[in-house]
Amino acid sequence: MNLGKDLKSIRKNKTYSQVEVASNIISQSTYSKFEAGIRDVDASIYLQLLHRLNISAEEFDYIRNDYNYRRKQKLIHTLFSLDYNHIASLHKLKQQTVNFLQEQRDEDIEEIYLICEAFIQLHDTKSIDVARNIVKPIWKYMSKYEQWYLNDIRIINTILFLFPADIAIEFTQTVLTRLNMYKDFQDAERLKIAFKINLSLILIKNKDYAKALAIIEESLRTDKKNMSYTILSLHYSREAICRANLQEKAGANPLEKAHQLLMLYDDQYYWELIQQEFNHYTLSRSNAD
Repeated sequence: MNLGKDLKSIRKNKTYSQVEVASNIISQSTYSKFEAGIRDVDASIYLQLLHRLNISAEEFDYIRNDYNYRRKQKLIHTLFSLDYNHIASLHKLKQQTVNFLQEQRDEDIEEIYLICEAFIQLHDTKSIDVARNIVKPIWKYMSKYEQWYLNDIRIINTILFLFPADIAIEFTQTVLTRLNMYKDFQDAERLKIAFKINLSLILIKNKDYAKALAIIEESLRTDKKNMSYTILSLHYSREAICRANLQEKAGANPLEKAHQLLMLYDDQYYWELIQQEFNHYTLSRSNAD
């Protein structure tokens, strides 16, 4: 594993000299030996050198692996980019985790396996309780952590809706406080938005439309500029769900806002998903009327 050789390639591509990269970090002679593979440097020096070259450790590892994520990292990224309504993708990812775990034990990959199984069972049985019991081990040992890090927070966000509203609200408040420590760091702001919109659905399911609407309105006020078009349209559609159930009117129809936004991006698929959700959570009220 010649980290120095790969670092040298990046340095030369950026037209830095060894002196410029090593300055105030290590001596030029030590850095030269590192590039040549004659000696190693400790982790803190290694990270400083990457910082000097404006390359993250994750990107450097990606480059070193021939511009691919390593096997474990690829499984983690697949989980967080997955459409959980797509059952075939869930089965595929689950099998990939099985194959991985047959070769070595890994707690992160075991979590991904449990999450896939929970979503598959939720699809097959339509039972939140069944899915919740599958991911309980994740919930159990994460609740013992003194602090959560970003990957932990992403995992919690994935399974948040499986738990009772009071627990979900408590965990969301803890997460949002924790994410304040990650100010300006990578996708921390997007994670905050994701937790808020996911919590809104939990509250909608529990018919606490006023609290859900308050969360959505607050998120639209403070986070709108950081939202993707899909997340923004989801905020509008859930605002519409809450107002329909509260029998409130908005100045402009939020569901129509969602529709217009999605049509700008020709995203008919997401519009159909939003319509299904809107109809599901407003149909019972309409029937009651």
